[in-house]
Amino acid sequence: MGATPEDEKILMHSVLDYEKKPVHVYLTPTKLVIENNARPRCHDDTNDSLALGFQPSSRFISHVINLKEVIAVRSERRLQNKEDKLSLNPFQDSSLLQANKSQTTKAFYVYVIKRVSKHKWRHKICHFVSKDYGTCHLWIDKITEILRNPEWKRPKRLLVFINPVGGKRRGPQIFNEKVRPLFDLAGIYTEVVITKRQFHARDMIYEYDLQTVDGLVSVGGDGTFSEVLNGLLDRVNSEAGVEQTFRHSPKSPSLRIGIIPAGSTDAVVYSLAGINDPITSALQIILGDSIGMDVTAIYKKEEFIKYTVTMLGYGYYGDLLKESESLRWMGPKRYTWSGFKAFVANKAYEGEVSFLLASEEDSHPRDRNVCYAGCEKCKKSVVKNSQAISGKDNFLEYDLGGASEALPSTKRASYMMKDGWHRVKGRFCAINLVTISCRCALSPTGMSPSSHLGDGCMDLILIQDCSRVQYLRHLIRIPDAKADQFDFDFIQVYRVKEFSFQPASEPEDADEGEGQDRNGCIIKMTGHTRLASDSNLHSIWNCDGEVFNHPSLYAQVHCQLISLFARGVEEHSKEETLIHCPSCCSSCENDKHDIPE
Repeated sequence: MGATPEDEKILMHSVLDYEKKPVHVYLTPTKLVIENNARPRCHDDTNDSLALGFQPSSRFISHVINLKEVIAVRSERRLQNKEDKLSLNPFQDSSLLQANKSQTTKAFYVYVIKRVSKHKWRHKICHFVSKDYGTCHLWIDKITEILRNPEWKRPKRLLVFINPVGGKRRGPQIFNEKVRPLFDLAGIYTEVVITKRQFHARDMIYEYDLQTVDGLVSVGGDGTFSEVLNGLLDRVNSEAGVEQTFRHSPKSPSLRIGIIPAGSTDAVVYSLAGINDPITSALQIILGDSIGMDVTAIYKKEEFIKYTVTMLGYGYYGDLLKESESLRWMGPKRYTWSGFKAFVANKAYEGEVSFLLASEEDSHPRDRNVCYAGCEKCKKSVVKNSQAISGKDNFLEYDLGGASEALPSTKRASYMMKDGWHRVKGRFCAINLVTISCRCALSPTGMSPSSHLGDGCMDLILIQDCSRVQYLRHLIRIPDAKADQFDFDFIQVYRVKEFSFQPASEPEDADEGEGQDRNGCIIKMTGHTRLASDSNLHSIWNCDGEVFNHPSLYAQVHCQLISLFARGVEEHSKEETLIHCPSCCSSCENDKHDIPE
């Protein structure tokens, strides 16, 4: 790799054994530089060599370890007994080195991230041996001090919520066997809560002293994350005195949320990391990675219901979810069966869609501009969305036939008469509104591949009434990364800021017993009312995998309202192992925390 920058200060230098060979090792504020050729020195002492101005040579540098991707540094503990056998404990904290004066320690381990396959992270153990205990202790203390740099924002205390029944019911096992050992290694204290009922996490977030933790962690699926997200936003807005009324401006929390995937779909984690691997997500939490994500507020007419970050689906995906609710005993397979039944039924629903288009600068859902880690578009959107974007086009109407002229309630109707709003009337097989790409195992590029994590926009996908064969052609293209699933005459796709849907006629029980009653952070669930005779006229909304029965809905996106412990999906060309080892290298640690699949 390249040489250490000349303007980067050398903090320490020693000749250490690495891969059973003497090497020169240099420590800077951001890197650990290993120089293979142990050139003769007049002085091996760290302070003396620094005083003489020794610098690593680009001719001999073999490895550069980025300290921002180091998990921890630990000592090798050598115990002296009658047989003089060596006992290694890589997880021992450096503060315990002086606990037993009979032990001598001359070696230490550096645990560093390595990328082992597409989007998958593991850790590598680099073993260093010094000439004496004092030098070893200095290296451990100095690296530990750098890792605790407050500017890196690594968490020290986390509140963890585990859903024991989500997905394949493996949440507790995944955390205890895969994640907890890594958190312990990194010195992260965790308070673990096993949720016992719906909204248990939300209620605890409202009562917990959040100033004592550096973040929240959700172990489960998209539903568990949604509950943690809504609980945190409710708490923050209640304390800030923000009333969650129609088109309110929510306050952004200071706490970050981490997600350990243990659900059926894990669309949020897939969209954040490109994979639903618990160890990869845990390592990104340890490193303190942070990324802003858009959040969509949804309303029943003008009444605030909840926040969402994935997809709102009406028609096909709503019918799929409604059917699957009675088949929970089938586990994740229920979605495949319910999807087949919804496809065979091929229902279409009449209504009016209204939306506020994003500006031309916000690009288009079919522009093939994929959101990767360090996305420049998302960075610019934070600044751009601080100012109100006024539409340039007049209110346009596209009549696809059949919908009534009924308008939404007064506030909504008056706001939607402003410039920039558009209307589409007709019969729809599906109406999908996605905030992020919604990747998953079955669709690696997602429902809308060019959707961004933090651009302050939603992608609206309108699928008009069509035949089964036409809809099947669309569905087949979704998992195909090279195909354009929107390239059909019966599909329209828009990038929008706000969205409204009004059915051709309201269901008779439209205002009875729907959704959640919110008063600040205190939320009372009143249950869902099933549609009976109107079920053929109206679908339901699929909101983050939860049923929302009322068809009349309004949605508004908020740019990067929350921050998550994540880095974003890394491009393939950037997925390089930080330390390249020969095949005979014994310092690579196999993954000991994996649960056999």
